[in-house]
Amino acid sequence: MFNNLQFSVVIPLYNKETTLLRTLQSVCEQKTPALEVLVIDNGSTDGGPALAQSFGQGVRLLQIAERGVSHARNAGIAAAAGNYVVFLDADDSWEPTFLSKLQALINDFPAAGWYALGYAFKWKNRLQAPKHSFPIAFKRGYVASYFKIVAAGDMLATASSVAIPLAICKSFGGFAVGECIGEDQDLWARIALLHPVAFDPAVVAYYHQDAANMATQSKAQTTVWPFIPRIAQLATELQHSQMADVHTYLARQLVGQASQLVLQKDYAAARVLLRMDLAKRQGFRYVYWKLRTWLHW
Repeated sequence: MFNNLQFSVVIPLYNKETTLLRTLQSVCEQKTPALEVLVIDNGSTDGGPALAQSFGQGVRLLQIAERGVSHARNAGIAAAAGNYVVFLDADDSWEPTFLSKLQALINDFPAAGWYALGYAFKWKNRLQAPKHSFPIAFKRGYVASYFKIVAAGDMLATASSVAIPLAICKSFGGFAVGECIGEDQDLWARIALLHPVAFDPAVVAYYHQDAANMATQSKAQTTVWPFIPRIAQLATELQHSQMADVHTYLARQLVGQASQLVLQKDYAAARVLLRMDLAKRQGFRYVYWKLRTWLHW
């Protein structure tokens, strides 16, 4: 058992004054306290930084130039004093047992490259659980194939339900800077190519859907998400044993991006993505969305 687990909580902040208090309170109510709470302000123009600065209770504000969420998270990694970095977005929240369950997961499964706890999407008082494709017998522990799980269901982790050993964060170079979507999936996948992943499905994190500047509310990117070809290339270079699962997972993401473009009526951009060989691995989903690009439906 590890007796020296120290959690550095990293909260990137950009114009989230209306939700930041809820987030900070959920951290400070933890039954297992964090070593530190680092709020990384990324050029906010509202009152969020002042709120963080006046909050107390071990919360430290760091202000950096506005260069996106990856730059903010990486600044938190660089400043972290703990041996595990735990990420939490400034519009999300945790149950008071989040860090306690995380501590238990690390103690029981110490070889993981990253750890995730269960999350749910939350609209005010309504919850929606993600759909995972675990074997019925799975309770908690190492995931047999991270890529197989996320190829057939929702993501195993959000940026508010995951912890990574600080040394591993630094060795992988943190989050990809300059990418507006998929930067978190990219890091989870790069680590999972080389290290096991541990998961506890108990829902103790909430991915709130009521924030004003959520990435999911932005216009879909018309060029392929950069992490898709990057992970495909890395898997090839490593001759990864789960290559088929990696490709199926990436195909799911690619067709998902194309479907967003179809829903925004950018049929030409969607067709470009669906011409990629990787997309064809999605079978019926690929055919369905390709048909919609031609029918303009």
